[in-house]
Amino acid sequence: FMQYLKGLEYLWLVFFIMIVAGIAKERNLFMPMYSYIKDSFKSNRLVLFLISAFSGVLPIEGRVTVSAGVLDTIAHKDCGHNHGRQKMGVVDYLSTHHYYLWSPLEKTVIIPMATFGLGYVAWLNMIWPLLLVSAVFILYYIFFKVKEEEIAIESVPFKISAITRNILPFLLAIGTYIYVGGDKYIFTIFGLLALYYVFITQTWDFNKLKSYINWEVLLTVAVVIILGNYFKSQEALINEYIKGLGVDINTVLGMLIVSVIGFVASFLMGSSGKFIALAVLMSSVFGPQYFLWFFAVDYAGYLLSPTHKCVMVGNRYFGTPLKTYYSALGIWCGLLLLVAGISTFLF
Repeated sequence: FMQYLKGLEYLWLVFFIMIVAGIAKERNLFMPMYSYIKDSFKSNRLVLFLISAFSGVLPIEGRVTVSAGVLDTIAHKDCGHNHGRQKMGVVDYLSTHHYYLWSPLEKTVIIPMATFGLGYVAWLNMIWPLLLVSAVFILYYIFFKVKEEEIAIESVPFKISAITRNILPFLLAIGTYIYVGGDKYIFTIFGLLALYYVFITQTWDFNKLKSYINWEVLLTVAVVIILGNYFKSQEALINEYIKGLGVDINTVLGMLIVSVIGFVASFLMGSSGKFIALAVLMSSVFGPQYFLWFFAVDYAGYLLSPTHKCVMVGNRYFGTPLKTYYSALGIWCGLLLLVAGISTFLF
């Protein structure tokens, strides 16, 4: 039973980031910096892009939660801007999931490089079609789907203390987490960060702090982690099944059958480590020339997975309906499959 509870320490990250984000938003701790960028470039969406770009390259487990907390500081709270707030969930997701395509620190890059004996430049040379279409879609969503008025940035005077006192500790906590590695330090690092913000703002009211916590998010993420662990435990059975498939990969029907099986398996497991393992396995069985296709298929299954906790974070944090999520993610996944299909079967 304990194997199904693996990863629940992630809940501490969600818990403390909620407190930090709640205090930062209510006390406008980050707003002077946002306002300075907005006033300099006359664009709320540029601020949104910079925030999402920064959070999207953090080499940490749980960057989607960190990103959600920061994005929440520029998201409207009132019901009149509900639609705009919901889009923040999509931006949060998009900006933190291109990482799996290019980061040399991520197992989705390391495993295939090691398996196929690729250097990093060779990897980029192979994966670039998926990277390009992802970058174009993310930029399109931020600059064309999100409206200027849907981003809540007030014009306030800039002070250097906005960086040294308010923002720098946040960045130091993230840097420390990256440096020390390991989820066992989540409670200490982000617990101290939350305590720091409580101290500098003198927010000692327990009921006020409790109001920053979305308990439904914590419960939902816990359930998703447990379900994901269960399906991950079935990986050996899935691998054996794929190896035993007696299909002709050179036929349209055979390719379709194998692709659907890979998609469904990745969809159920909702794990980056598992989807890339499946893609590598299927490429090893049916031929490395199909790797880009299998990567796109299994990556799409992972992105759309209901056992992928990142969907639930934004769904509960920003109130983003699953329909809104999947309308955006469906287009992204469709573009990934289209580009991978063209690269694999036409060139």
